Amino acid sequence: MIMAGNDRFLSKFTLMNKSLKLCLAVSLLVAATTSIHAQIRISQVVGFNFANMDLSTGGSEIEAKGTTGINFGMLFPLQFSDNFALHPGVLFTSLGSSYKTDTIDISISPIYIEIPFNAVLNIGSGVIGIVFSAGTYFSVGVGGNKIISGGEAKDILYGSGDTKDLKHFDFGLNFGAGLNIKGFLISAQYGYGLANLSPETSDVTEMKNRVVGISLTSSFSGR
Repeated sequence: MIMAGNDRFLSKFTLMNKSLKLCLAVSLLVAATTSIHAQIRISQVVGFNFANMDLSTGGSEIEAKGTTGINFGMLFPLQFSDNFALHPGVLFTSLGSSYKTDTIDISISPIYIEIPFNAVLNIGSGVIGIVFSAGTYFSVGVGGNKIISGGEAKDILYGSGDTKDLKHFDFGLNFGAGLNIKGFLISAQYGYGLANLSPETSDVTEMKNRVVGISLTSSFSGR
């Protein structure tokens, strides 16, 4: 039993390590291939997620309840003017949902490494500005747990097939708005998942992430 637990830990650690390296490599590649006139800075992000899932099976919707998670990480702002920038980044984010199928209660809380890529417009001058953003994201599941009918929390199994819980990869769209005050951005963002996360080989069941994030970003470049 101890050996099996160690193997699961090592497997999860290896996957997370590879995911982090991939996220950093993609973000650095984006920065390197952007115009040399862009000003590259690093911003820190921390906040909360109010997440849920759109669930359906056989064309019928399943009522789901939301959950609260966290998000934190780094952005690499590419500033092209006082009012316009691109924001690639690497974030750690926890999502989830709870729902009921037949007589079974399920709570699932996946953890992702996410690569957002947003275009950011800052309207205003001086110390205060209104900020709007839009873009896309790609993420990979690296952990989390599930609870079935009040039982023990178990690790989420990522992959495809009836023995798995969620597919590994997610992608979607981001929309946000916020207030930039002296280099600190307080913002709200909506993430609209496009990928069907259901691990079933048939397309009868659909599971898609929906999340509202509230975050504080420091060293915001659009000031």
